[in-house]
Amino acid sequence: MLVKARVRLRGARAVHEAEALVDTGARMSILSDRLAGEIGVELTGRELSFISISGHRLRAREALVQELELEGVPLRYAVVAVAELPEPVRTVLREAGLDEEMVIGLLTLERANLVPDPTTGALRRVEAFILHGA
Repeated sequence: MLVKARVRLRGARAVHEAEALVDTGARMSILSDRLAGEIGVELTGRELSFISISGHRLRAREALVQELELEGVPLRYAVVAVAELPEPVRTVLREAGLDEEMVIGLLTLERANLVPDPTTGALRRVEAFILHGA
């Protein structure tokens, strides 16, 4: 079962709201070049390289989104990867009724204290914890 999430992105130019795929195999959340340009992200200058969920190698640029809201949890200055998503990935997302311009990754989930529940296809909140020595 696919895990999905309600996402609201606020950039320098626009807001984008959609239902997106949560991919715990993806370290970073990924936005398409088109969506990043539309909402207005701030590129950091860092270049990245990934293997996509379809097995394609992606070259990406690191960027900051002013706010990424995930299932109602606002994350200011979220770090994302900006890349051209391969057409096979876009097709899978589109056929699943999900936004084909973004994928939510593990770092975003951790920052929002959310974990995927594969039995329901939804995210659920968890308490953050730290290890404390006695």
